[in-house]
Amino acid sequence: MGAAEREHKYSDATCEISLRPSQFAAWGVAVASLATLALVVATPGALQHRILFATWIACAALEAFHSRALLRGGRAGRVVSLEPGGGIAVRDALGRWRAGDLCAGSFVAPWLTVIRWRPAGARFDRTIPILPDMLSREDFRRVRVMLRWS
Repeated sequence: MGAAEREHKYSDATCEISLRPSQFAAWGVAVASLATLALVVATPGALQHRILFATWIACAALEAFHSRALLRGGRAGRVVSLEPGGGIAVRDALGRWRAGDLCAGSFVAPWLTVIRWRPAGARFDRTIPILPDMLSREDFRRVRVMLRWS
């Protein structure tokens, strides 16, 4: 295999991955939400405002835990199919497929990958955070390589 072929090994193949729930994401959401609640408790102010903020933080944490850590609901991407030309198709936990385009700003690191994409006809971009415990080591590497070269 030549050097040019090795560099673009995944350039003409569709990469489809199935994500599974993540313990890392669950712990991350729990730690971040508890730290934010501790800040609200320590901040001076009217009690009713702090209760309102704490309730809002708890609801946001439950939604993040549900959709990002457990991968349930309409916002959770369970299957991601990356196409060579920058296309993407995402199947949510309810079984619906949404096609779209990869957007600039995806993040690739050994410990975290964030896919930034926009569904066809949508106004705003969406993100799919992928942690190493959400898929096999080989699939995680394939996604990182494909995003790096797209």
